[in-house]
Amino acid sequence: MSSLLQSYNEALHLLTETEEKIVSFVINNPEQSLEFSIHELAARLEISPSMIVKAAKKLGFTGYSQLKLAIASELNILVQREKSSVLIEDLEAYDELVSTTIREAYSRVSEEVIEEAARVLSSSQIIDIYAFGFDAIAGHDLYLKMLQSGKRVQLIENGYEQMISAYSLESNSAVVAISSTGSSVDLMDALRFSKKAGASVVTITPAGSKLSNYSSINLESYYSKLVFPEGGLVTRIVQLMIVDVLYMKFLQISGGRFEERYSRFREVLDFKRRGIKK
Repeated sequence: MSSLLQSYNEALHLLTETEEKIVSFVINNPEQSLEFSIHELAARLEISPSMIVKAAKKLGFTGYSQLKLAIASELNILVQREKSSVLIEDLEAYDELVSTTIREAYSRVSEEVIEEAARVLSSSQIIDIYAFGFDAIAGHDLYLKMLQSGKRVQLIENGYEQMISAYSLESNSAVVAISSTGSSVDLMDALRFSKKAGASVVTITPAGSKLSNYSSINLESYYSKLVFPEGGLVTRIVQLMIVDVLYMKFLQISGGRFEERYSRFREVLDFKRRGIKK
């Protein structure tokens, strides 16, 4: 069973206006949707029950019953966070949102856990980063940071390719999985195989989420307010902050080894810059 939000993002371009209306209602009213039968939901939205089944199947579910199971599994994430009643209208409001979000999230970051995760990255020969959608922004940021440190690293955004990667890992490898919901079944499957292969698993996801149960180390991403239900604004800010803190600790642990690798990276970068000037 797939994550509801992930399925919605991936299938959005396939949905008709009516189907998008159905899914939007379910996401924004999870508790009410769980209480409704398919006929009650159809009456509430003034559509036929068959349209609800069709929308559910486009998201990858077998029908409304399986869709409700996905709602139930994500309910704690969808309803426990306060959602903004209005969009950000000016820079002052955005500044307040960012400042509050960073303070709240940083207060929950454990220095001991950050150091533990940084040591895993420092000692691993291969690092694979798994992320989808908006979460891949932080994944790409971590990818570039690890790449310039001389690590063999790749960012994988496709669920099928994540499974192939997980199957091929060894004990000298590490996986970093980034998820704002922590409920992606695809990621859980990939992490299950990663651990079976002996790889170290680090997650950046909300504490208590299902995904965090599949990792050895979880770096808690906390946000009390979401501007959009599917994330992408507040979630990105928190994830990038965690990546930065993790990387700074990684540099501190790596010490001279990083300086040597980074000097070679700068040599390559300077060579390319000279080529561009010519």
